[in-house]
Amino acid sequence: MKFVAYLLLYNRIEGSEVLNETINDILTYLKEVEKLYIFNYHKYSQKTLIDILKIYKNIEYVDLPNRGQVANYNDALKHAVKVNADYATVIEKGYFYEDNAYHEIKRMIIQKEIKEDVAVVTPIPVLTCESKNDTKEQSREVKGAKLTGAFININIYKQTDGFYLPYYQTTFDYDYCLTVRQMGYKVILMNNLILRNRNFKMLTKNFLWHHYYGYAREIYDIYYETRNRMYLWDKFKNVDPEYVKIDKKIQSAEIKEMRLFEKKFKEKKEIMKQARLDYRLGKMGKVFEEINF
Repeated sequence: MKFVAYLLLYNRIEGSEVLNETINDILTYLKEVEKLYIFNYHKYSQKTLIDILKIYKNIEYVDLPNRGQVANYNDALKHAVKVNADYATVIEKGYFYEDNAYHEIKRMIIQKEIKEDVAVVTPIPVLTCESKNDTKEQSREVKGAKLTGAFININIYKQTDGFYLPYYQTTFDYDYCLTVRQMGYKVILMNNLILRNRNFKMLTKNFLWHHYYGYAREIYDIYYETRNRMYLWDKFKNVDPEYVKIDKKIQSAEIKEMRLFEKKFKEKKEIMKQARLDYRLGKMGKVFEEINF
């Protein structure tokens, strides 16, 4: 059974600390895959990183134009089809598998503890600042999941139209999960196998003697998430109304958290208004390369 991984790089990897972190992250899964493909979307080549990694013979590196998150992930999966992979994982800088999480999921797939009707198997994503205790329930079926770091069944992927490119950024992974579930396949979350993520900025709010903690949300992602979610809700409102109802509650909670913690909530509120307007106008695809205030 052939397992491949794709590391997507959007920023230049430089400085000893970032280089060491990135290499150590890669080593949490490198020995488990037949090939690691590093797709670099930054305008400069990642020469320093590649020079260090050249001792490993199962790494292939290529510079590519950045076509947006959805197309980049889809290109990785199409490449996995081309090289006859059975399972592919797409991962980004700042993510790593804790302990033997990758190995254990791979073992369960090979030994058919995870059945062939499972389209996506995902470790549980946990920020590096958070603790996680094991649960009695080893795994459970879920409606959707982020695909970063997930094991994607390529045989099932080939039966679909791939990821929905008009989203451009975000949302495509939940759309894919909902789609394959409607085809009769499953999406499984492994409760005790962890994918760590250090890509966050913690925010604090002090009120009297109490301290409250939240996480910053990038305004670039807020625009695409707000706009794309409404298209997703339209698409699945009659197919999976329960998911749509849950996701609307999640969005409401996210907005409340932004209102509490974000110093630039006014600007982020405006970009959400723009996203809703663009949805009503039927806009999809790329709108912003980046957003700064």
